[in-house]
Amino acid sequence: MAVDPEEVRRHRAPPGRIERAGMRARVGMLLIAALAVGGVVANWRPLNGDRADLRERPYIAVGEVGDSVSARTFEAELVSMRGAGLLGVDAKRYETGGVWLLVRVKITATTEDTRVGYAALIDDRDREFLASTRCTQPLAPGGRTFQPGVTVEGEIAVEVPRDVATSMRLRLAANSLEHRMDAMAEFSLPKVDTAKVDAWAAQKDAVIMEAAKVAS
Repeated sequence: MAVDPEEVRRHRAPPGRIERAGMRARVGMLLIAALAVGGVVANWRPLNGDRADLRERPYIAVGEVGDSVSARTFEAELVSMRGAGLLGVDAKRYETGGVWLLVRVKITATTEDTRVGYAALIDDRDREFLASTRCTQPLAPGGRTFQPGVTVEGEIAVEVPRDVATSMRLRLAANSLEHRMDAMAEFSLPKVDTAKVDAWAAQKDAVIMEAAKVAS
């Protein structure tokens, strides 16, 4: 009598102890592998936490008074700083509820005509105070086109609250708005005490902003 192979497969004897142990081992290994892969996925994070503001922040070169710092299209040097309660530009006078800081810098374009489109002071809490647009700025932002190799010296006027004027940083860049992954020059301004700031703010006579000129 012929034996049907299908019947043999359907009525195959149950696995023995050794075979059952091997099956359990294989299942255990698969579970371990799945958990390992899951752990890798769960712990994966994009670089910088996927924060575009960190990946695309500007390249800032820093300096102090007397240093020459590159901002790619121009070199900048911080010369000095002074303050005022009343600013004079041409025949006009500009009051403030805070204090005016006038920062003197030298700018030299490197390889092509350029402008300083961005000028701002940054306080110790990283708050930004842009160069004033209330008056005509002879140097920046965007007030002058700089020629390669020609150093121009002048002042930038920024209006800030008195309580932050004691410790500030100047930032300069070619682009007025777009700073992602761009070059920027930063200078630590000379620190002053509160009494000095109050004396500046109390001055009755206007401090006249000096015109930009080619440096000798």
